[in-house]
Amino acid sequence: MNDYNNDQRTAKYLENFTREKVLSSLISKTNPTIFDIGANMGQSIQEFLDIWPDANVIAFEPQQECLEYLKQFENENVQVVGLAAGNVSNSNLSFYSHQINFGLTGYSSGLSGFNRLNVNAKDSLNLSKMQKGTKEYEEYVSQLNHETKVSCVRLDEWIENNSIAEVDLLKIDTQGFEPEVIEGMGEYLKSTKVVLTEVMLYDLYERSLNFSDIEKHLLPAGFKLFDISHISKNPLNGRTDWVDLIYVNENC
Repeated sequence: MNDYNNDQRTAKYLENFTREKVLSSLISKTNPTIFDIGANMGQSIQEFLDIWPDANVIAFEPQQECLEYLKQFENENVQVVGLAAGNVSNSNLSFYSHQINFGLTGYSSGLSGFNRLNVNAKDSLNLSKMQKGTKEYEEYVSQLNHETKVSCVRLDEWIENNSIAEVDLLKIDTQGFEPEVIEGMGEYLKSTKVVLTEVMLYDLYERSLNFSDIEKHLLPAGFKLFDISHISKNPLNGRTDWVDLIYVNENC
């Protein structure tokens, strides 16, 4: 018999768990090997080191602006790799950055990726305030989708070339490129213990995803959804913009 209603169960959960506690309960090793795909400015590196101070973190990030900042994290346990990860190894892939000014910086590295921002997005808070054809709109759009070229590697090839024994946690935050990253793990996905991934559901980019886009790779490898660790809601229209998902490999 269940003595708790839904609100009480959720309140009880929040008393006992955070995302950090969930991850630490899933990976009991003191020195797990973590692949941080889309390390950006090191936010997740710091999160992982707070949970596992002796973790071996391998951070992949192709943006030069971020790499300069990420150098501060490098030590014997943290390696920064100036490459993107995907389903092909290629030294000349198109990557899109944006000069959006949010008042703090003129460079929004967190929105950059292999997918172009959608200038016709209905879910964009910024675009919703602007009328097409106006100077404001044209100036905003001119800041978007500046194409550069970056190098990308399949993770299974990188693992083989660098003699990685196993991957305990695969974290992916690549603005809609998550299926390609997962596919690039190849057979090594089957021995990966936990996948922490973002899924972009809204139309901010020219490509949006759904759960099936990543689960077509994860489920055959033995993974099941364990937790939705974050939900971002859109105050413009009430929809869900993106979610952070934790998948656990039941074969490991």
